Amino acid sequence: MIQAYGTFMVLAWIAVLALGTLVAWRRGSSWWRVLSTLAIALVAAVIGARLFDLVVNWSFYSEDFSRIYSPGFHGFALYGGLIFAAAAAYGASRALGLSSWHLADSAVPAVTLGIVLMRTGCFLNGCCFGKPTSLPWGVTYPAGSAAWAEQLASGKSGVLGFAGAVQPVHPTQFYEAAAAVFFCLLALGVLTRRQRGPRLRLPPGVVFMIFALGFTLFRLANDFLRAQSPGNAMLLWFNPAIHMVVAAGIAGALFWRLGATDTEEIRVQTCRRPL
Repeated sequence: MIQAYGTFMVLAWIAVLALGTLVAWRRGSSWWRVLSTLAIALVAAVIGARLFDLVVNWSFYSEDFSRIYSPGFHGFALYGGLIFAAAAAYGASRALGLSSWHLADSAVPAVTLGIVLMRTGCFLNGCCFGKPTSLPWGVTYPAGSAAWAEQLASGKSGVLGFAGAVQPVHPTQFYEAAAAVFFCLLALGVLTRRQRGPRLRLPPGVVFMIFALGFTLFRLANDFLRAQSPGNAMLLWFNPAIHMVVAAGIAGALFWRLGATDTEEIRVQTCRRPL
């Protein structure tokens, strides 16, 4: 049986590789070097996401050690994947003679598309749902779903929950997808002005940092709308502190890049094709 979450995760992987390579190539980079770098980063992301989940959710794996090597599409921590992917991409790009920061800027549309696809998979799978809401765009999941089970266990649905009643919840998956698109457009607007406008001189990497900082801050706010079961409350990525630490790190990197020279780490040809 084909499941939405696994299907959209695979689609996200393919989209990141394809769109990331295309955008970087149109901006003057060697397509095969970019594709190789992104492929290495993707493999590192999968490994890092599982390792990080292993650390923060050890009790789950200690019950059955075979879960560590499970090929299923579950048991992955986002920030573990991002950290490993960033480190792998940096090392691979340096080894292949690419500008790391130039590649990071080029990857923004691909990362955005990947987020949209993965969050669509989450929505269809019924995971990462929000708290109950009376807003007109609230989503009602069916009885037997994760939202139904959480509301029944917490008493939010009352005795009617035993009869299958489910309250509408915030579609936090689509909130996150919309935020990724918004900050992508904002970052691309800055990138276009940097390329075409002589008055805006920003070093490579700033565009990516703008996207990453904006999206991380939104995730921090969005997590307050997400339903959290008692078990999830103990997990690191459900803790707002992790988002604040990541946001502070990105903000520091952003200010550092703003102070860099325009020619720093530029080892690619001048853009031959418009974005």
